[in-house]
Amino acid sequence: MNIDAQNILRNKILLLQKYLKMLKPYLAIKDDELLHNNDKRLAMERVFQLVVDESIDINGILAYQLGGTIPDSLKSSFFEIVPLDIIDHNFALQIAESAKIRNQLTHDYEKLTDSEIVASIRKFHVMYLIYEKILVDKFVAPSC
Repeated sequence: MNIDAQNILRNKILLLQKYLKMLKPYLAIKDDELLHNNDKRLAMERVFQLVVDESIDINGILAYQLGGTIPDSLKSSFFEIVPLDIIDHNFALQIAESAKIRNQLTHDYEKLTDSEIVASIRKFHVMYLIYEKILVDKFVAPSC
């Protein structure tokens, strides 16, 4: 990977970390409060969308720079980094579903209940913390 791509990747990982930190306070709020406070829930949804979008950008950079492929879809971007030994197939199967939630939030909002949204964000947040650690360990920490 050339130095420009490495810098872009590092900046994207830093943005991902920033969005994960922004999401954390919302996750500390009880479901009942989130479900009755549209402002907080909608803010949490937006930050989650940013987490997923940033991850998909990162996956695309890695897939292209290290494997020469361009992902066909948001969901497939997670599978493109499996053969590059960045994440394993089982983890890709799990975290790739976050792209579906992101798309439903963006395009088919009415198909998800508020409870489903909150539960999904909580579930995927844990996976994104693992994903972020993998990225830092493989692409940020070694060069520090």
